Amino acid sequence: MLTRRHLLTGAAVGSAALLLPGTASAAEPDTGTEQGWLDWLAAHRRDISVVIDDGAGRRASRNADVRRLLASSVKVVHLSAYAVAVAEGRLDPKEQIRVGGWDAHHPFVADGRAHFHALTWLGVPCDDYGIAKDPEQRVPLARLPEAMIFFSDNAATDYLRTRLGDPALQLAAARGGWARPDTRSLGGEVLMLMMPENAPPPGSPVAVRRALGDAVARRFVADPAFRAEAFARFPTMPGTPDAQWPWVKGHARGTASELFSLHRSLASGRYRPGGALAREILARPLSDRVPPGASEVLIKDGALPRTLTIGLSVRWPGGRSGTAAVLLHGVTDQDTQNELPLIDALLAALSDPARFAALERALG
Repeated sequence: MLTRRHLLTGAAVGSAALLLPGTASAAEPDTGTEQGWLDWLAAHRRDISVVIDDGAGRRASRNADVRRLLASSVKVVHLSAYAVAVAEGRLDPKEQIRVGGWDAHHPFVADGRAHFHALTWLGVPCDDYGIAKDPEQRVPLARLPEAMIFFSDNAATDYLRTRLGDPALQLAAARGGWARPDTRSLGGEVLMLMMPENAPPPGSPVAVRRALGDAVARRFVADPAFRAEAFARFPTMPGTPDAQWPWVKGHARGTASELFSLHRSLASGRYRPGGALAREILARPLSDRVPPGASEVLIKDGALPRTLTIGLSVRWPGGRSGTAAVLLHGVTDQDTQNELPLIDALLAALSDPARFAALERALG
């Protein structure tokens, strides 16, 4: 359910040929190409929220203030809060933390093996479910925000939220112009899907769902017997996107304007303190996809069933920065797998006025 975002790699930004939004047809556009994504956007204007500004006088938007699922793109809030805490001396990135304490926020499944890949990246031996074989092994605290951004590890996200506290997350987001983001427990959401007797009735207020999710996540961390029960239950949880959708559609929501605001603040250098550290981490996943003449690309994306989200910025020498925030509803699993051509289309739009105009026409 709470799906992965692996470290993105690939070729450099593609051809600079002008892409024009095509006419929507009965067949769904092929999102395996940049042109196909422009066609998709043009055909799904009710299902998209986009804000894009190239930092050179061009700006476009569509449904910018419609609240949509955020998926893992919300993790830029947790990263910002961590970076502020380090800058203010409240957290020491060199602190050695127990891997078992990190694992305690991982309910075994439903993260696309993100936690498994994060531990493997760090050289921590673990089982097939991403649980360290030696819970007493230590890693630097600095590796957790990296795991959260590079692999979209939900356990790292919840660990940082627990260490920092929601007030710190809210304040960090507010520094970048995002008021009161929904920073509920990601592990709690998985556990309530896995063990629905711990979940609120359908249609319950957001605050009730958030509180129950937080409570079940805390119990999972503190109670080994409850963790064992969850392990026994996960094979029976809904296993397909369609089966998960009734639950997933109640996940945390926000607007493209809010996501854009925080990314824009980070990319422009206005975010202080901590902005430099946050940028350093956000710049690594797409370090091999920087447009010609630019200095770096910053990204945090996310996906859930029927949902794909991206917060992305390009920075150039001399201080210019361009930012895009994209929240898409109604995507297929194949569309999600085709994310890189969409990223390339956004990078091209931020870098080339003609490509920006093509995207603007697709948005309508």
